[in-house]
Amino acid sequence: MITVPVYRRFSDLDPLGHVNNVVYHDYLQEARVGIIGGIDGVLGPGFSQIVVDQHVHHLAPLGYAREPIQIDVWMESMKRSSYVLGYRIHDENGVVVAEATSRLAVIDPESGRPIRIPQEVHDRLAAALVEHGIEESNEG
Repeated sequence: MITVPVYRRFSDLDPLGHVNNVVYHDYLQEARVGIIGGIDGVLGPGFSQIVVDQHVHHLAPLGYAREPIQIDVWMESMKRSSYVLGYRIHDENGVVVAEATSRLAVIDPESGRPIRIPQEVHDRLAAALVEHGIEESNEG
């Protein structure tokens, strides 16, 4: 698991004074791109990645604070052409305010069709999976 700090902006707040639910997707994107970018796996010759679906389960409101939130990110599963990242979002006091998942697919940028995860990216992702004790699947 990797923890990524993300700073809130005043503009993230809704009229009720807490972070708007849509903004959580921005926070997840910041954490995800930071992690995937760290393994040089976002783009490459002949492939790109897209978010296929994303789910956020809100557990508590998140207000504004100058301290960053902390987002734990881990690999939940990996298949031939897609994988799932799990997230836990903590407020500045360490309280879990949301849990989320993102399923990403590796695609051919020209056709937009799913393709097998390139070996070099697969190996980097697999290393993360083994590190956290999660097994691979040969499906989808």
